[in-house]
Amino acid sequence: MSESPVSETGRQEISIDFFRNEDAPGITRLFRQVYGEGYPIATYYHSEQIITENASGRLISCVARTAAGEVVGHNALVLLDPASHLYENAAGAVLSTFRGQAIFPRLFEHTIVQTGKRFTIEGIIGEPVTNHTHLQKMCLQLNFKESGLEVGLMRAAAYGVGGGEARRVSVLLGYFKHRAKAQTVFLPPVYQDELDFLYAGLCLQRTFAPPENKFPSAGNSQGSMTLFELAEVARIRMTAIGADFQPYTSRLEHQAREKGIVVWQIWLPLASPYAAAAADTLRRQGYFLGGVLPCFANGDSLLMQKVCQEPDWQAIQLFSERAKKIAEMVRGDWQGVQAKI
Repeated sequence: MSESPVSETGRQEISIDFFRNEDAPGITRLFRQVYGEGYPIATYYHSEQIITENASGRLISCVARTAAGEVVGHNALVLLDPASHLYENAAGAVLSTFRGQAIFPRLFEHTIVQTGKRFTIEGIIGEPVTNHTHLQKMCLQLNFKESGLEVGLMRAAAYGVGGGEARRVSVLLGYFKHRAKAQTVFLPPVYQDELDFLYAGLCLQRTFAPPENKFPSAGNSQGSMTLFELAEVARIRMTAIGADFQPYTSRLEHQAREKGIVVWQIWLPLASPYAAAAADTLRRQGYFLGGVLPCFANGDSLLMQKVCQEPDWQAIQLFSERAKKIAEMVRGDWQGVQAKI
């Protein structure tokens, strides 16, 4: 491969652009060099899958290239909800030999800002890691709204040497973009103060209504579970809370445990008056507060989470005062739940 032109500083000039099919082999090489075989999403190790996912719109890859076409950086949006055109920012990486040149900030801004000019995107969720604060600062510069803390979400091995000594890496939860609309929300009383704080920083039009303190007498719970086996994480997104909520979620948790899952996330719909009863039930089963996310098509969701081992709280590094307050609330609820188990 020929060398890219060199700037006056002696560095190769890097361009930031959207994905082209010929980038796919370079992306797979990038992920192997940065993460080894430890990145939890297998797509980025297979060129044809990268091409297919980008062609379908399920993945929107942005790349950093030398003038010779070598891929030296990648960041992406991953489709979470086709109905609401909701994406998640993910899969960021830069070759170690090109770090220190401010490549990733340019790549990151392109992903958050420029994608909406070419693609239909109504919302972008972000999950900046907490083993350092660099990405958190970049997020805030792009109007990131912090709304939760996902404890122990990723194995530290997924970050290679960047994982530090933490057994698992926690991430902040929030969003960059959201097509807000007025909604009615049923706040669980157990989290009244916490949710008051979270919503106060989101500037959304919400009507808060008193919830039911028990489950409906009839009706089945509905939801879907996604397993991220390499990350050892299960995400259960509830769309309806029925009379069978406790056995329904316990069954899914058991299925995930048999697959080696050590972190469970259950997203409760706050548009349901039964979310309060569901939250109380989950707390008795070891789940604790994660935060709130207003981006889903069926309304705001409350994150409840459960981990198999004590979180490495000391390894969590946070930049903003709001993030530190969120972490304080999450840790306080974890301690309260543990005291009652």
